[in-house]
Amino acid sequence: MPNVQNIGLMITNNEDDVIEEVMEANKKYFDRILVLDGSSDRTEEILRSYDCVKYFLKDSEIIGQLPGRKFEDGARQFLLQKAQEMYPVEGWFTLLHGDEIWHDDPNRVAEQAEKARAEKVNWYVMNFFLHTSDKGRDLEAVRSVEERVLWYCPGYLEIRSFRNKPGIRYELGQKNNVIPRGIGWQIYKHFPVYKHYPFRSVAQIMKKQASHRATGFNQTYEGFNRDNCFLEILPNYKVARRFDGSFHEFELKDQGTLFWRWLRGSRYITW
Repeated sequence: MPNVQNIGLMITNNEDDVIEEVMEANKKYFDRILVLDGSSDRTEEILRSYDCVKYFLKDSEIIGQLPGRKFEDGARQFLLQKAQEMYPVEGWFTLLHGDEIWHDDPNRVAEQAEKARAEKVNWYVMNFFLHTSDKGRDLEAVRSVEERVLWYCPGYLEIRSFRNKPGIRYELGQKNNVIPRGIGWQIYKHFPVYKHYPFRSVAQIMKKQASHRATGFNQTYEGFNRDNCFLEILPNYKVARRFDGSFHEFELKDQGTLFWRWLRGSRYITW
């Protein structure tokens, strides 16, 4: 286990095709995960089978307490509050989702950030998608999403780890901001990487689209139909690459100076 306490706060929504692979990765890093789940598929059943899941909350239990009864970032407060009740020792929290797999070790990142007296960590997200070269492949036959979905677009930044301390909290109406109020400005100087798999097969994209239309969860899958799930590049990105085991200049050892890392976004993302 890590030298610095690192607790996972996880939000899931209908990820039963990938959640087992995600949890096999998560359990290597987190022995304490608290889950807020909005699923109607087998995601809940799979998550409850893992010993590292210490608390499980359904969105139906809290929806009446949310402004507009809509699921936004502020709903994380229910996990944060429970985690601070269950594990009052200061440490770190890392935000997890049901379609993400860590490339860099979040425990080592938390330990290094703690030594640096940082309060939050920006992570590079690598968004994987179905490329036009995937047409004709039997995607459903490849069980592992990491082996099935090979193309990605690098890499916007999002704060996904933050230091636990008294007084931090999410406002229930908070949106488009994944960190709680009260986190200081001190940010870790390196940007570790995680892999995001929102697009895993045509059937999965269509299933998620129908689910999100019914619940208003988000708009990620709007605009897709069965004929246009394969792309040359994701919207709002400039570069697509086939993963070869390395993220090259995004790897921690190759990222360069902080100034260069901040400028890099303009090379890959259409702002």
